[in-house]
Amino acid sequence: MSYARINTVEYNSEADADAAAADYAEKAPGEFTEAQVLLSVRTGPTTGMAVSVYPDKAAFERSAPVREARLARMKDRVKSVQMQEGEVTLAHAR
Repeated sequence: MSYARINTVEYNSEADADAAAADYAEKAPGEFTEAQVLLSVRTGPTTGMAVSVYPDKAAFERSAPVREARLARMKDRVKSVQMQEGEVTLAHAR
């Protein structure tokens, strides 16, 4: 069953959020190569959410070091990060 990670991020400033969103859009597909879905949503001037869906929990777990490296690179831009994870119970797209 597919497994997902949801990151909710608050950035230090709007400029930091802009830079982080651009960086994620450019680099995340090459970093999270096992992800079936990568979704980034700007939820406010200094906030955003990223959702990644993997084919199974093993692939999700293999992506954890990549996530940690990405967060370490962005530490000067980020005020806080909340992460949730769980099994995907619906994946509908048109």
